[in-house]
Formats: sequence, C-alpha cells, structure tokens
Amino acid sequence: MDEVPVSVPIIAATIGAGAALLGTAVSFGRDWFVQKLKDGEQRTFVAIRLAAELEDFATRCALAASDHGEPEIQSHGQEEYVPRYSTPEFKLDYSGYEWRLVPRDLLQRTLEMPYLVSRAHAQLDAVNEFVAGPPYYEEFYAERSLRFGRLGFAALKLAQDLRVRHGATALIRSVDPDDQYDLELHLREIVDDVLKSKLYAERSSTDC
Repeated sequence: MDEVPVSVPIIAATIGAGAALLGTAVSFGRDWFVQKLKDGEQRTFVAIRLAAELEDFATRCALAASDHGEPEIQSHGQEEYVPRYSTPEFKLDYSGYEWRLVPRDLLQRTLEMPYLVSRAHAQLDAVNEFVAGPPYYEEFYAERSLRFGRLGFAALKLAQDLRVRHGATALIRSVDPDDQYDLELHLREIVDDVLKSKLYAERSSTDC
C-alpha cells in the first residue's frame, strides 16, 4: 500500500482553511451589502420624514408671517389687532430618528433649527413688550413677518436639500393640478415687503 505524501494533508488543510475564510468573507460581504441597502432605505425614509416636518413648519411660518392681525374688542372696551395665526414652534423628536443616517451638513442645519426658532420667539417677545403698541401693534407684526418669513424660507430650503440629496423630488407634488401656490415665492415676497416698508426704512435710517 502506497504511503500518502506528507504534503497532501497540509494542502488539504490549507484548502479547507481557505474555503472557510472565503465563506466567511462572502458571508461578511453579503451582510455588509444587505446592511448598506437597509441603511439606504432608512436614510431616504429619515430624510423625507424630516423634510415633511420642515415643510409643515415653513407653511405655518407663511401663515403667521402674512398675518397682520384682525380687530377685536378687548375687555377694556378698546379695539386692538390680535393674531389670526399663532407664531409657530419647531420641535424635533430626537428619539424618533436614526440621526447617523443624515449627512453631516444637513444634520447640522436640522439640529440648529429649534434654537433659531426659539431665539426668534425671544426677540419677538422683546419687541412685543418694549416696542409695539396698541391698537395695531405694527412693530410686532412686522418683526414676526420678517423673522418667520426668513425662518420659513430656511426650513423650506433645508427640506428641499434633504429630499433632493436622497433622490426624491424637491417639493411635494400637489394633488390639485390647478394649484399654482408657490410657498417659496410667497415667503420671499413677505420678507421683501417688510424690508421695503416705511417702518423698516425708518429703522434702518435711525440705525445709521
């Protein structure tokens, strides 16, 4: 009976080890690829969900910024202009998102938004308390139009960037084919109108 060469078991062991390593590599590669697909799907979901929140906020900004109040008789018997729409808040559900999936530049802009909104509220409160006066509260409404017009525009642009970066359309398509409303244009016009107003022209000349 012929003896088995010493090299045969070594070669067999080497082939077995190589096959095991190859199997591990294939399994790892498959898992990595599947995880990348899942992350891609989740990334798109997170981006579109965040964009929807930002677009909703931008719409509420447009409502508030275009609101100059309506007359209402107060308890003291005098007529004063009160808001028709509340000044919008913006709060994020920090536990509701897989934040690691959001690109860093867009993540920074998203996480900064609640602070910017809170700061605008504080500044608006100061104008309401120390500057604006009855019955029209013109300074309050002008300040709100300017600050929340700009915030609405910033939120809308961020929403568009989130959507486009992840392969979605820049804007949510209206279900009404005859709907010609342009939120971005509306916000621009609101801000431009305030800056062109006599109130802000006088403030600018005083600041100079």
